[in-house]
Amino acid sequence: MTTSIESQEIQMDKESLSTEEIEDLSYYDFMGYMDVPFFNIGGLSSIDRLAELCKIGKDQRVLVVGCGTGWNSCYIAREFECNVVGIDIAEHMITRAKERAEEMNLTDKVDFRIGDAYNLQFDDNSFDVVLTVFVSQFLDKTKAFKEFVRVLKPNGYLGINEMYKADEIPLNAIDKVTEGEKIFQDITDLPFTLNTPTEWKNAFQNATFVEIYVEEIQDPTQNVSVSKTIKEIGGYRKFLSILWKMLVLAAKSKKIRKKYGQISKGKRILLRDKTTSPYLGYLLAIGIKP
Repeated sequence: MTTSIESQEIQMDKESLSTEEIEDLSYYDFMGYMDVPFFNIGGLSSIDRLAELCKIGKDQRVLVVGCGTGWNSCYIAREFECNVVGIDIAEHMITRAKERAEEMNLTDKVDFRIGDAYNLQFDDNSFDVVLTVFVSQFLDKTKAFKEFVRVLKPNGYLGINEMYKADEIPLNAIDKVTEGEKIFQDITDLPFTLNTPTEWKNAFQNATFVEIYVEEIQDPTQNVSVSKTIKEIGGYRKFLSILWKMLVLAAKSKKIRKKYGQISKGKRILLRDKTTSPYLGYLLAIGIKP
């Protein structure tokens, strides 16, 4: 996750962290510690579709802003034979991302660096594509999109995979949506507010992008294959390892159990609640730099 907000520094030797230190980790630090590989709501099929919309191809240069532990970046580099630079403001996330690239034999295709979405350390016109996945909704889009435009080549694509709320929501659902937003604001300590498709489109327009296209997916589970996702995580052994680690921590710590409960409640409100789910989802949006 990349924002200008400072992430906590945690020890590189993850196994040396005490239960108390783990309890105090921020949301994204905690997910990084747990080695959760990606946060995209629509699963890997949403990444495939976003890459298709952005016309990512062999040998193109792609920037992934808020790369986290590097799964999406490595996946894109492998599947589309492009060259990917992933940035994140959290040093330990970049450390894990580099380890992942080595594990997947992709060090010649993927480069991970510490970086800030609001101050990209790249020359003008450096990339064919810039991507964010579950990241732009936490950013000041005016500041971030201006930087994305700067580093894109003419005719380059910005592509985002982010959550949205409908332009019109009935009164009986608004309070619940607000409650869900507040939960994730508290969990992440970040300005989590869902934008409408119109607001996302306006953000692209204000940043001078053209040929803007927004694709809304109301059901976040649409086209998500559980077996494929588990396979891409690293198989059932890896999946069960993450699950076991979570269960052990929950057994040790009331504070971590409470954190799990809040995450579960927030996801239920924003993804599965019958009152809110008809008005929430994720979208894929693209725009082209003139």
